[in-house]
Amino acid sequence: MRISKLQEFMAEKELDGAVITSRENLYYFTGSAPVLGGYLVVTPDDAMFFVPELEYEEASETSKVPVEKFKTGKELYERLSSFGMKKVGIEGKTSFSSVQTFREKVGIERFELLDEVIKELRIIKTPEEIEIIEAACKIADMAMMAALEEISEGKREREIAAKMEYVMKMNGAEKPAFDTIIASGWRSALPHGVASDKRIEKGDLVVIDEGALYHRYHSDTTRTIVLGTPTEKQKDMYQAVLEAQMKGVEAARPGITAKELDTIVREVINEYGYGDKFIHSTGHGLGLEIHEWPRVSQFDETELKPGMVITIEPGVYIPKLGGVRIEDTILITENGARRLTKTERNLI
Repeated sequence: MRISKLQEFMAEKELDGAVITSRENLYYFTGSAPVLGGYLVVTPDDAMFFVPELEYEEASETSKVPVEKFKTGKELYERLSSFGMKKVGIEGKTSFSSVQTFREKVGIERFELLDEVIKELRIIKTPEEIEIIEAACKIADMAMMAALEEISEGKREREIAAKMEYVMKMNGAEKPAFDTIIASGWRSALPHGVASDKRIEKGDLVVIDEGALYHRYHSDTTRTIVLGTPTEKQKDMYQAVLEAQMKGVEAARPGITAKELDTIVREVINEYGYGDKFIHSTGHGLGLEIHEWPRVSQFDETELKPGMVITIEPGVYIPKLGGVRIEDTILITENGARRLTKTERNLI
């Protein structure tokens, strides 16, 4: 089904073949993603997965596409040349050096980007993909609860992150979906404040942004707390973000565009007077990559459809004072949206 869609695109563009090399797309089309990579070659009526000899055994066991091994680059390029491909589809992330090598050693003359057709396929998750993402979200919720229990005065941010990552792995995750963010005090105003050696202090805002990688699929969630009694300013910031986030989840549904959803969330932040402190998009798609399509921003007119998985994550960041972000991974359903990350949001 997935490869046949590529072949339909190839026929439309009159391509002789397609070459896929990124690990996430290799996994998407073959069910295998060797550590040392590989080359999925799709022709108008066939497909073959070329992998280094070291990866052959594993790829043979996991790939849904016939696998062939190669020992040297010369052997690989000779085999690729045998397909006689002149006009070929490639991914936009294919390196310039790879393109040059394909020209010189494989004889490919023209290239066409496959990104749009791959985007159309991957943006809608299958029931099997949704099940895996939901499991990844459950693991993320377990890690978040561990963090909320672990945070105390004097603890280093890295200690909290270590406990969370331990909980993830003990519950089936391969690893964190990204570098765990524990940002306290002034560091909470850093949107990407990866856990540091800073000790958490009484009165600190603490932003906890984490996710689990499970069966190659990602989850993503953020919560913010105050260690101790929040100030009026902290409560106001939190209420602005919480209201915006909840309104965003409520508004997410089939038919609305990503831009319209971003606007709905952004308007709440603006009403509280923090418009210039909300410095990123409302959210993003996720799946085999932590950031996928669509982008829930002012620059994406994608219409949301059932089966899309996105995040809703407004934030307010005031340098030297602190920041607040609340995020859930959600699934667009036939009638609206369903939260896949479910840790309590009203934490201040």
